[in-house]
Amino acid sequence: MSDVLYPIGALKAVAVSRQDRTLVDAFEDGTTTSRRFWAAQNFKRKVQLQHAPLTLQEFRYLRSFFSQRSGGYDYFWFRDNVNRGGNLKVRFTQPLPEQWDGGARPVAVELAEVGPIRALPEFDEIATAAGSAPLLWYDANREYYLTHAGTVLNDTSAYDVMLIQHPVWQAGTPPIGNLLGQYQQYTFTGAEWAKTAANLAGLSGSQPACTVFAIAKHGTIAARQVLFSVGAMGTSKAVGIEVNASNFYTPFLGGSETWAIAQQSNGTPNTWRSFAVTWAAASNSATFYTNAASIGSESNTRAYTAGPAALGAAIDGTLKASGNVAHALVFAGALTLAQVKAVHNLLGYQYGLAQV
Repeated sequence: MSDVLYPIGALKAVAVSRQDRTLVDAFEDGTTTSRRFWAAQNFKRKVQLQHAPLTLQEFRYLRSFFSQRSGGYDYFWFRDNVNRGGNLKVRFTQPLPEQWDGGARPVAVELAEVGPIRALPEFDEIATAAGSAPLLWYDANREYYLTHAGTVLNDTSAYDVMLIQHPVWQAGTPPIGNLLGQYQQYTFTGAEWAKTAANLAGLSGSQPACTVFAIAKHGTIAARQVLFSVGAMGTSKAVGIEVNASNFYTPFLGGSETWAIAQQSNGTPNTWRSFAVTWAAASNSATFYTNAASIGSESNTRAYTAGPAALGAAIDGTLKASGNVAHALVFAGALTLAQVKAVHNLLGYQYGLAQV
């Protein structure tokens, strides 16, 4: 009964506070020192909800949900959509009030996270790790998703953490996978894909310095699929990451380019890996990284043309993906090995990737 989402989304007010466990010791000379009980940047969150007045039917959903959890006994998932804070594994901390006021049912609920968890990395942490802020960052953990009295509500566009361009879903429903878990991913089935309405700003010239980064896993692939891409369709006109028909992850340049060195076998399918491709300015040479280790460098002609960003397909909606993408980022610079490692370490723990 534990793996379910909180059932009511009609909210008037939400307050989320992060609780830490820090012991501060005072010394005779007046100085103090502090010690953490939990790992760095780990918090338990407390959630205070004030529901908008509920109908009888809505309240019945909530009352039944409370009863099936045995009050504060069993945990469940609450998604912090307001703060884009992802999933919290929580319990009720107070009895459910059955209040009636002039025909309305205003209900206040308090929830508490059951264990400390690392706060989702913020954009400034990524910028520090990479040496510059990303031009875009699609993060499935921050997607808007809730259930309300049996109805699912979600965004019509993917979420860009940088708040610059949110790509609109062109087909299918928002493919958010592992909703009843701590971390989510975009789970594509070959139907869904998203695209920004405008061209992505920040990459200029035909051979811009840039880096594309993604965390992904796929089953065995027998036809080309693009995880995400930026630019225009046509040979050498884009940048991105794909899985080719030979079941290898490679860079994507918008055409049918081939790679012999800058590629990673998906011979062990359904395995989470991080991928990065870097290009220096005025260079055709791409360096490919898997789990923050360099696979090698290889040259393919680039003639980048400004265009939109696409997630789950190539820019024109072809070569749709059928697999999982957790994070997708683009930087206007060629990250160093140390910077690729730092970005990998900030995000990879969510999907069981080893620190490097």
